[in-house]
Amino acid sequence: MISDPTLLLGGFTLAHALGSIADVDELLCPLALVERHGKRELLRFEADTQEEAISAGKEHLRANVVDADRWAFAREGLLNLDGSKVDVMAVDLMDKTLPKPIELIQMYEPFAKRGRFRVIGEPTIVIDTVTQDRDVMDQLLPKIREGVQEHGIVAPLWSGWGGW
Repeated sequence: MISDPTLLLGGFTLAHALGSIADVDELLCPLALVERHGKRELLRFEADTQEEAISAGKEHLRANVVDADRWAFAREGLLNLDGSKVDVMAVDLMDKTLPKPIELIQMYEPFAKRGRFRVIGEPTIVIDTVTQDRDVMDQLLPKIREGVQEHGIVAPLWSGWGGW
């Protein structure tokens, strides 16, 4: 299963990504946090389109993080839920022990919709294309939540956003 430090990085990255868009009407510039020997490096991936930026970020990570202890990659997307589109922040988590990234998918309501940013429910956790059940969620969410709380700017705002 996924290590505590990787879950913490995932929560921190989710918080950082959501904090980057909470009070603006702009798309997130896809970002990655890469951890090597206890030090974190923030990378942003800009391009003409969101799709190109996401693709560039994923390609960069495939080619350049083989020596990393762990990494997390955040980008925005839309989820089709009961026929309507819902904004989501997706965060891929990876470390040396995992065969494939684990994905966190957090629904949110953008600031532009009602003049107030809001987190909707808990994130969905997807491992090897399978949405995890409540038992797995209950095991993993506490460390992810702890990672959110490590973010000095977002932590005090989290509950006001409706965060879990």
